[in-house]
Amino acid sequence: MHDAARDDSWLQFRADLRDLWEAVGSPAPRMLEAESSALGVRPLLTRSTAHSYLSADSNRRVGSDTQLLEQLVDRLLQHAGDHEPAEAAMWMDTQAWQRRWQALSDRPYTRQEPASPPLGHVRLLGWDGAAGVLVGQGAEAPWLGHPRLIRLADMVEGCSQVGMPEAAWKLAVELEHSADRLLPAGSVGVLAGRHIAAYWAGEAGQPRVARDKTQEILRACIAAVGPDHTLTHLAELRLAHWTARSGDRPAALRLYQAISERRKNDRMTLLADLARARLDIDAAESATRIRGLLPDLDRAFGTDHPVALTARHSIIRADLNAGRITKAQRALPELRDAFTEAFGDEHALTLSLRTTEAGCAHADGRDTAPRLAADAHTEAVRVLGADHPLTVHAGNVRAITLADAEPETAQELWKALIGAATPSLGESHPLVLTLHHNLAITTQHLGDPAAARAVLERVKHTQSDVQGPDAPDTLRTELNLAMVVSETDGLKTGMPLLRNIHRRQERVLGPTHPETASSRVLIMLGTYAAEPGPGGRARLADELRDFEALLGAEHPVVRQVQQALDVIDAQRGDEHTWRLMRHLPAFGGVGGGGEEEEEE
Repeated sequence: MHDAARDDSWLQFRADLRDLWEAVGSPAPRMLEAESSALGVRPLLTRSTAHSYLSADSNRRVGSDTQLLEQLVDRLLQHAGDHEPAEAAMWMDTQAWQRRWQALSDRPYTRQEPASPPLGHVRLLGWDGAAGVLVGQGAEAPWLGHPRLIRLADMVEGCSQVGMPEAAWKLAVELEHSADRLLPAGSVGVLAGRHIAAYWAGEAGQPRVARDKTQEILRACIAAVGPDHTLTHLAELRLAHWTARSGDRPAALRLYQAISERRKNDRMTLLADLARARLDIDAAESATRIRGLLPDLDRAFGTDHPVALTARHSIIRADLNAGRITKAQRALPELRDAFTEAFGDEHALTLSLRTTEAGCAHADGRDTAPRLAADAHTEAVRVLGADHPLTVHAGNVRAITLADAEPETAQELWKALIGAATPSLGESHPLVLTLHHNLAITTQHLGDPAAARAVLERVKHTQSDVQGPDAPDTLRTELNLAMVVSETDGLKTGMPLLRNIHRRQERVLGPTHPETASSRVLIMLGTYAAEPGPGGRARLADELRDFEALLGAEHPVVRQVQQALDVIDAQRGDEHTWRLMRHLPAFGGVGGGGEEEEEE
């Protein structure tokens, strides 16, 4: 048994734990979670936690305390049964291994990973695939050749691994300034330092800062090393990425298109094609396009590379946004295990996937959705900070899960999220506008349609100016605005607005898109509310059959039409029909918005 010996480490602790796991037959993390759940022990030992603890190739601490680790050890010892392998001996004494855990926890953090080439200066340019491109093109020269710069780069990488983007950004800025002092002006080392600082500005929740800095870097790269240098190509890719994350989808698409047209059949082109597919406003088409890229992405980067894994996450989100909930949910367990194995529990990407799980549960109408969303948001606040875009997105999903049952709580949460997000992202950022949009819907539901109308009109104008009049977010806002107008000014005024929006949704989103289908249902309900009777009920029944054939029985819109029929059959009156109409328009952001929210 390793005690608090000088040569002990978390790497060795993890290796000993994994030896026990292998000695008792390597029970699947999913099985360990099921056993923990059956025992009713709290907190639950999840499969992702078991996966993370059993990862033997990291020097990260095993858990924040020993509570879940003790559950895992107990489960593994139960699997040993009467057969007591030698690897179990050190774990039989709970107090002894807990003292070892505490001794390692009390030590200052020191990095001790398996032996690998010192590529920090390359990897820190970002792991969105560009680093792999650099290595593949032989650009392994020690750009940050000064010992101080190499050490700073290693510290930034350490912050990245434990999910501390703001700390990484501060260190990256120091690295940039040190490179300016220590290296010749215009050298590749100086340019690399600027790249690192810009990248971490974006990862710390400042995409507009990252965009502006990257634009300057691109000009500097062209002037210093020419248009064909790897750093120049990287700046082009990053400029498009941060432009999208700043909310300017059309400009980002133009930049990605230019990269695809100039560079053929290499990994940079694949990354540009992947980003363009993510930005497709047709969610179903986006999923199809990304699936088509997966074989090439797996060959170019490897199946466990962040590029390939986040592409699979993007497919799940696109399926969710397209209303293909069952397909999205089927893919989640395996991907969750892969993310935890690759990144750990506290990485931004793993936290983002947890938010997607909560969104899927909500779309499927499961009672567990509020708890999943609350856990995802709380963990994101702890790891990333309250104003990080991924934290704000998690909070938005949490508020959506609360909106029906606890509208006042959801309203206060949206106000808090707006306060946290606006200073760093700006008033016109798509995510901030989505928060205002969702807050307005809840304000309407709580009985103040006039206030909701004022907010939605402001959001619509900003979205139309920034994203375009036919952008999906703009159309969604207009749909909800038409509903408010129908309530304040009457159906005679609101129905023409609904019909106009539905025609535009059919043209832009397609007839099978969930929000196109919702507006179609709203028109039918509005028609029935204006002229109730058997004919209106029959038309809704026809709609239900059409939707089942078009979308499938499990689609949310099909359930909405069935709700409408139930309301009518129960003869609950116009007030209940209005209440249902209020809840049909979609809140924004359940499945994310595309590449601008994707951690690349």
